[in-house]
Amino acid sequence: MIQDFKNKDVIIIGAGAAGLGVAVALKRMDINFVILEKEEVGASFKKWPEETQFISPSFTGNFFKMPDLNAITPETSPAFNLLTEHPTGDEYQAYLKGVSEHYKLNIATGVTLKSVQKKKGIFIVHTNKGDYHCQFLIWAAGEYQYPDRNTFKGADLCTHYSEISSFKDIKTEDRIVIGSYESGCDAAINLCKEGTKVTLLDSTNNFELINSDSSYSLSPFTRDRLNEEDVYFDYQPESGVKEVRFEKGQYYVETVTNKQFNSPYKPINCTGFKSSLSLVESLFENYDGYPLLNNFDESTKTKNLFLVGPQVKHGNALFCFIYKYRQRFAIVSERIAVRKKIDRSVVKSVINDYKENNFYIKNLSCCDDECIC
Repeated sequence: MIQDFKNKDVIIIGAGAAGLGVAVALKRMDINFVILEKEEVGASFKKWPEETQFISPSFTGNFFKMPDLNAITPETSPAFNLLTEHPTGDEYQAYLKGVSEHYKLNIATGVTLKSVQKKKGIFIVHTNKGDYHCQFLIWAAGEYQYPDRNTFKGADLCTHYSEISSFKDIKTEDRIVIGSYESGCDAAINLCKEGTKVTLLDSTNNFELINSDSSYSLSPFTRDRLNEEDVYFDYQPESGVKEVRFEKGQYYVETVTNKQFNSPYKPINCTGFKSSLSLVESLFENYDGYPLLNNFDESTKTKNLFLVGPQVKHGNALFCFIYKYRQRFAIVSERIAVRKKIDRSVVKSVINDYKENNFYIKNLSCCDDECIC
């Protein structure tokens, strides 16, 4: 069946929230595509720890043109589909599978990307299942499957957050958790609930940082969880880690301020993930760790190569949540439709629908505004 997908106008890399969301917009504009996925639909969400939940709340407000914050299309709602406000990874994967089935999206699974070339205006995508060819390539691979294990010396001695299947499996007498943003707090909270004595090391002071954009400060959901009665740990701000060592049955964690902590149990590394763009890094210009994009989320270096998902950034606007990056799906799809000379009335109808449902942000200046209270 894969042979039917070898030559398409558009190839999308990744069948997660970003890949499926932009695929729906393309399909509604009558643009043919295939999604290439190395595992299965929503595989990254399935890998989350069993207890981990979405920090952004789901609520069925679609009828009033306020779609569920975790929806990837204007007319679907994880809250309605799953009957929960803060889905787990497994639950959200079920929602994504439902979306892929409902819209009958073309998805080729078990396809591992090896490299990408562009010759005479055509992208050649080399995979374990042979070569695919397309005029437009959309990169929608996420970050969760690319943990950063080199953020400090000795990081390889730690258990990375992405390796945890359930916090019940790693409950011990005590644990050192490195990193205090969302994943670090999630690890600390869940370990506390399992009766583990936790020391949480923060390179800055995240608990005191308040910003109306949850890309840059802890979410209200996490702050509520931190205030629960059974959550208490030793919080160490301004304690960025310099090195982890293992000596005589103990893990020693040394900070840049010369503090030292030790435990017989592996520290938990919650310092983040790398970009999935390493396989196509040469096709993007880079600025301050993020790919440079034009106003259509297209590579400034390689025409017809687009980026969707949490790695999209314009100025100070970081589109790292679903409710943010979904507002660029129609931007990318519209640009491809214009270049493919798709019937303008079809495209306009889709764009109007996305605009009416707050799934479309073209003017990014509004993203710099702070809430007044």
